[in-house]
Amino acid sequence: MISLTTSATQPLPFWRTPLPGPAKASQEASPGFGLPSLSDMRDAQKSMKKEMAAKKVQAVRERRDALMLMVKIDPRAGLKMTAELAKELKSAVKDYVEAGGRNVTDGEMAMMRRDAKDAREVADAALKGLPPEPKDAEVEAPGVDAEMKRAQAAYAAAFEIADGRDEKADRAEAVYGAAMVDQGFFQQVKMALGELKEAREKIKADRANPKSPDKDDWKAADKDMAELEKALDFAPTGMPELASGGASVKA
Repeated sequence: MISLTTSATQPLPFWRTPLPGPAKASQEASPGFGLPSLSDMRDAQKSMKKEMAAKKVQAVRERRDALMLMVKIDPRAGLKMTAELAKELKSAVKDYVEAGGRNVTDGEMAMMRRDAKDAREVADAALKGLPPEPKDAEVEAPGVDAEMKRAQAAYAAAFEIADGRDEKADRAEAVYGAAMVDQGFFQQVKMALGELKEAREKIKADRANPKSPDKDDWKAADKDMAELEKALDFAPTGMPELASGGASVKA
């Protein structure tokens, strides 16, 4: 439904409010009354998987102080800890990507933000250009009635165009909103990766420590770090997926 409030005073809408009228039955709707559809269940599972992946990353970041303390007390144990945390981050990235997450680039973010802004401006212009809604004439006459029907048909056509542009703007804003969430997740992973690298540098700088790790320790730890960086490098980029219950996005 077209909102009469401009986008400047509203947050980006994630879901579109449909026009009043009979709802179309989903092809995947559950036959049971009040039960979620299969697509809703899949969306809920993906959302939960993303949330759990984000919690894994947060848990890794919360162990930074413990890691730095371990690096000072026992560098070898500290190095092993960096490897364990790298495995946790790799697992989180894998789960997030499997749930449809995207490692959106800054350039892609700028493009989606521009598309959402432009689409909203077009939708607002169409809304402001709507003529007043014609009211039924109190006096019935053949000429008046025909003119009223033409006016109502013209208004309905203009409203349909404006509503379609509003729907397109909602879709573009939903894509941008989903991209912001995805980018936030990967930014946290990259920050956690930076903290692991910081710990490794401290260990390298303390080679005189009697508990310093040996070559085999470094080889194992390097492997885990390389696998994490590979998971980040190969994570898909581009336009994020929207939940099945929301509007699909088409170019």
